[in-house]
Amino acid sequence: MPLVSLSPILRADLDIIDAHAHAFPDAIAVHATHTLCGQGRWQEMRNHHDGTLRGLLNSMDAAGIRRAFLCSVATKPTQVEKITDWSAEVASDRMIPFASIHPAYEEPEREIERIAGLGLRGIKFHPQYMDCAVDDPRCLRIARAAARAGLIFTLHAGYHPAFDKHDVGSPRRLRRLHDAVPDLRIVACHLGGMDDWQGVVDFLVGSDIYLETSFAPSWCPPEIWAIVLARHDPHRIVFGTDSPWQDQARELQNFKSLPFTSEALELALSTNAAQLIAGSAQLKVNG
Repeated sequence: MPLVSLSPILRADLDIIDAHAHAFPDAIAVHATHTLCGQGRWQEMRNHHDGTLRGLLNSMDAAGIRRAFLCSVATKPTQVEKITDWSAEVASDRMIPFASIHPAYEEPEREIERIAGLGLRGIKFHPQYMDCAVDDPRCLRIARAAARAGLIFTLHAGYHPAFDKHDVGSPRRLRRLHDAVPDLRIVACHLGGMDDWQGVVDFLVGSDIYLETSFAPSWCPPEIWAIVLARHDPHRIVFGTDSPWQDQARELQNFKSLPFTSEALELALSTNAAQLIAGSAQLKVNG
């Protein structure tokens, strides 16, 4: 049965939060976005802004998005501390940066303590780009340290267009991570399982994992959305776009077309993400 939008009416003053966005330091932004766009295997990848902070802010302004979780990914251990430093540097009232710990980084506990001490709210883990499954002992070590520090643990969930379809980020493995570190606040991107939608239903729906929604408004089948909206806690759904890999304005429009009630839509677009970061260390705001 197809989903039918209820066309909920939103408050005009609602501060919309994008819980999954990306940007890079200006010196590498063009090269990084160009390189990543060329990696698509089973799905084309393209960028919708130039990868800079200014490009992201311009995109947010055009879409009517107030704030964003700025997610970085350390693809090498040598990038970890640089990402932490840059994240602290660019934090603002609109940008909420998440640092990143690579599984081969030698002292994750120490760096996670530094991340929390700088007032950053969380870390981003990417099983494909880090070549480490989310239930691998190396990931569990990072997750336990993040939980102790009160940090949010955001991760890519499901398959990824730049990689063959191995299950390193599958909903099944993600549930194992959750069960191993139950006090960890997990934000599972792409509704918890990009292109593994039945796995989301089988392993994640009904849990206390936050399901971030980027790509899912247009990729996830309506029958899966119907189950998610009926069975998953509405306080555990957060809107995200994965900008620049999705157009924020279009993703927001597609998200609003889903059959949320007005209350549930406001929770997903603003309240849930705001309360999530409020439970983390206080962000040091520059300017």
